[in-house]
Amino acid sequence: MSEAIKKPVRTPESYSPKKPEIARQIAEAINNQSPQDAYPESFILENKSTRLPPEIKHYGPATAATANEFAFSLDYTGQGYGFIFDGPWCKDRSYTIANILSGHAMEPAPVFSKQGADYLWKTAGFPFCHTFYANPDKGDYMTMQEMKDAFKYALCILKQPVVIPYGEFFCGSIVIGYKDNGDTLVTFRYNPYFMDMENNAKPIVEDVSDWYSNDTALFIAGKRENILSISNIYNEALRRIRDCMHENIRGTKQHYYNNWESFLRMSVDEMIAEVRRTGFVPGGEHSANDMYDRKEDDDESMWKFICRTHDTTWCNMAERRFYVTNFFQQLMEFYPGVTSDMQALADHFWHTNTIMADRYGHEVGDPVNIEFFKNPDVRARMADCVRQFKEADARGLEMVEKLLICIGALPY
Repeated sequence: MSEAIKKPVRTPESYSPKKPEIARQIAEAINNQSPQDAYPESFILENKSTRLPPEIKHYGPATAATANEFAFSLDYTGQGYGFIFDGPWCKDRSYTIANILSGHAMEPAPVFSKQGADYLWKTAGFPFCHTFYANPDKGDYMTMQEMKDAFKYALCILKQPVVIPYGEFFCGSIVIGYKDNGDTLVTFRYNPYFMDMENNAKPIVEDVSDWYSNDTALFIAGKRENILSISNIYNEALRRIRDCMHENIRGTKQHYYNNWESFLRMSVDEMIAEVRRTGFVPGGEHSANDMYDRKEDDDESMWKFICRTHDTTWCNMAERRFYVTNFFQQLMEFYPGVTSDMQALADHFWHTNTIMADRYGHEVGDPVNIEFFKNPDVRARMADCVRQFKEADARGLEMVEKLLICIGALPY
């Protein structure tokens, strides 16, 4: 979730006149409560998650918060799509599906799509999913008490977790319960692999207090209306790859690659001026709010900011294409007649992954070496990587379209 926009905060008394369906359901549940049915003072949702074999020590890599929130929620409630084990590693099918359906795994540059996250949940059978905010400038507003009522409804009535993004858990977590009438949240997650290289396959359950602030958001999946079989949801994900990459290569998002490459070919002074002019760092990972007070920064501070936004770009882009590779490896079992085509796609996106992982990132490291990044020859080689990355994605799109035609899924 992005940080709060620095504007005067309105404090409406309740929801906007046009309430989301889930808000109506929450209010109806409260109105229909008898005293004996009142929500308990404390509640922990029953854990129905898959018990991982003791030899499994590594969960992931899985760092996309939206995909983790989806995977954690489904597995915790016994609705997950299962795991694939590879030596001491396990990969959650639900995470791979979420990374694809949300569009995150195919993004052309480091951006987050709220629309993509909603698409994921709705495709998986949750038509009433919705996000509420403590800051009314961000969307549908909820007071602290309204949020308490909302997550109590989800936990106690629907028997499902909710998501309240918390800064310390930057790779995602879910809320599985509460204490003290909701003043304290009980959270569940797995640490990302790089935080516990010995064994990150142990779930972490922690209490969080003081959770309501101007930055707070509450996501509720709502009642599940239908459940797609794993083969059907994989088919939807395959089409999603085609649609997203079509936008990236031939549609409205192709400028991300082009702007990223052009930015790296500028001089340092030109890069600083461009960021001041646009309020955005092409190829850098940051929110619009990070730029709010930066237009008056001196050149040195602005350059350090540009470098910092590029710290994790290469790693995250490589991981995104890794999960496209992972998807095609998982898909093979459902299309035994075209496994060679699936393997070719897996190999292709692994090659795309290595453009970022083995070349782009190694030019400047993580964190970015500021002196290396100042070198125009270094940036020129990085720009070449971006161009090659785009060309590889374009080739990948052609291969995906041929596969869809081969299995009779295009035109659609």
